[in-house]
Amino acid sequence: MNVVDIARLFRFVRESDVQNRGLRVEAIQRWSTGEFGDSWCAEFATMVLDLLFQGESPIPRLSAAQAIRDVCTKNGWIVETPQVGDLYFYVDANDHAHHVGFVSQVSPLMGISGNTSADGTSDNGNGVYEHAITATHFGTYTRPA
Repeated sequence: MNVVDIARLFRFVRESDVQNRGLRVEAIQRWSTGEFGDSWCAEFATMVLDLLFQGESPIPRLSAAQAIRDVCTKNGWIVETPQVGDLYFYVDANDHAHHVGFVSQVSPLMGISGNTSADGTSDNGNGVYEHAITATHFGTYTRPA
């Protein structure tokens, strides 16, 4: 099983009527040492990595996309051309990562992430979705060793 296969197991996860809350969302937040009510894309990504690496992920359980990107940058894992399983980041004009997910397909470019919308345009949506990634959305890709 690879990282995308694991992430896809969670495509049924949706928030409750309260943003960033719900039984399964809160389980993801707790798994990754976050707080209930947090934006949870980073917590989802690090939980999936924790499962893939059976507790020995090269990226620790973190609750912020920028914190994950910082680890990747420090370790020289930033890449130009994505491959399936790479992390992708939505980066704003100030070079701050505000969303993270996994590349699930390269042609066309698709990703899967938590705390997004079905169309992938939201970095604070209501569930785990697999969606298109356009050039206007992302800033960097990383390939953890």
